[in-house]
Amino acid sequence: MSVCDKKEDIIVVCGIGNSTRGDDACGPYVVENMLEADAGDMFQVIDCGVAPENFIGKIRKINPVKVIIVDAVDLGSVPGSYEVVDIDRIKGQMMSTHKLPVSLFIDFIQKDICSEVEFIGIQPKGLGFGEDMSAECVAGCDGIVSDILKSFF
Repeated sequence: MSVCDKKEDIIVVCGIGNSTRGDDACGPYVVENMLEADAGDMFQVIDCGVAPENFIGKIRKINPVKVIIVDAVDLGSVPGSYEVVDIDRIKGQMMSTHKLPVSLFIDFIQKDICSEVEFIGIQPKGLGFGEDMSAECVAGCDGIVSDILKSFF
């Protein structure tokens, strides 16, 4: 049986970002807060840092029905605002500061693991080294955690 045949009723939340670069820490912040929310067995969370491709084996082993990716990206909007970004929009451009384009990570999850993918982008205010996350992005990330949990409970 291939990994595409039978999916587990698990949703993986992947936070992408660099915790030392201000609002680029949004993905890891969401993962940390999902852990603190104790959402039960439905969710598994992974702090992917700046190299999500390093976690493909772990995601394959989990074999989730869905993967939600959270990353700080330039949406051209107000800092801290967030939205579900169309996957085709992501594939059409390199939107992140990470080692490989997030689009390659998404392609692998969709084609080789056969999981549904949702990408939530949050507008950063600042990405400077050694900066703390902005209040706007902290509030936005808290909203993302709340929205994810509300969607499934």
